[in-house]
Amino acid sequence: MLQRKVDYRSGSDNVSKNNLEIPPDLTAPANTGVYTMPSRSVGNEAPVPVSKTASTTAEEPAATPAQVNAKARLVQAGGQRWLVVQGEPAKIWPEIREFWLDNGFLLSVDNPSIGVMETDWLENRANLPQDWVTKLLRKVADQFISTGELDKFRTRIEPGTTPGTTEIYVSHRGMTEVFADGSSEAKVGTPTGEAKTVWTPRPSDPELEAEMLSLMLQRLGMTEQQAQAVVNPTKQVKARATLVDNNTALNIDDAFDRAWRRVGLALDRVGYVVYDRDRSKGVYFVRRAEADIGEEKKTSFWSSFGFGDKDKPQQAKVMPEYEIHVAQQVSGSRLTVTGKDGVAADPEGQAKLLSALQGQLR
Repeated sequence: MLQRKVDYRSGSDNVSKNNLEIPPDLTAPANTGVYTMPSRSVGNEAPVPVSKTASTTAEEPAATPAQVNAKARLVQAGGQRWLVVQGEPAKIWPEIREFWLDNGFLLSVDNPSIGVMETDWLENRANLPQDWVTKLLRKVADQFISTGELDKFRTRIEPGTTPGTTEIYVSHRGMTEVFADGSSEAKVGTPTGEAKTVWTPRPSDPELEAEMLSLMLQRLGMTEQQAQAVVNPTKQVKARATLVDNNTALNIDDAFDRAWRRVGLALDRVGYVVYDRDRSKGVYFVRRAEADIGEEKKTSFWSSFGFGDKDKPQQAKVMPEYEIHVAQQVSGSRLTVTGKDGVAADPEGQAKLLSALQGQLR
């Protein structure tokens, strides 16, 4: 029996406490397989199920009949993947909301007007060791065993480029617990109760994003085998984003509409918060995401049991703000970075942001 790659439910006490319940009249129908294509047979061979979806590369080859009739499909551009689902966002929204709730998450952001859902932080219990000692401890004291990692997911749900479709983007953020001095192990001679720890960001995990997209496809009617076959294959494609003008701008090999959506997903992945946007002007207004997560102040081992000093108030950090400008060019799109209100951005911050975005868009 294969171990699941994700397991957030068993570490969550939110399954029955989430106050974002779906009203009865909006409850999404159970998985009835209506999104699964009928099977077909070739010659005397046994019937082979036809996948309801197809993975597409950035070049998007001509659609096959199976692709035309599919209710959900995965689209890939470079290293990014997202879902295109038949139906309007207002009808898809309750289904995706219920998907996160059923996986044990609370929703810290649930805003259909801007098309964004964001989960709370939760631990993936599938990452716990599978040795017999850990399994025994989990039976008697599961709440005291930790992976030292937390995850949260942001989902953007937008009208598709094709009328009557919805596009679903999932991005991951992660945190890892380390000792305050930055080491992964306590120094020799340090009393256990004084081993202070702090939560620090870790890189986004594309494999976790892919796993969540696979689970969403299963929610929409695919079998597990079909969903995995669609999500896992990746094709090597040419670079779709290159630095130009002495590394002060990015040329993106996509028309404005697609470049705009891909840049939004890339910003989520590289740890920037989009606090406003103006699509008519092609501008994202962003700030660097906070490094801490709610209670991620320095904590000691015993504070997790309710002992120790009370948290002292800390001065809020002022995070730098940027404007990300996306403009249509004769061939492709162009991305530039400025400071707030269009002033020149600090060179170091501009270079880091452009480099991070290129890594996601190429």
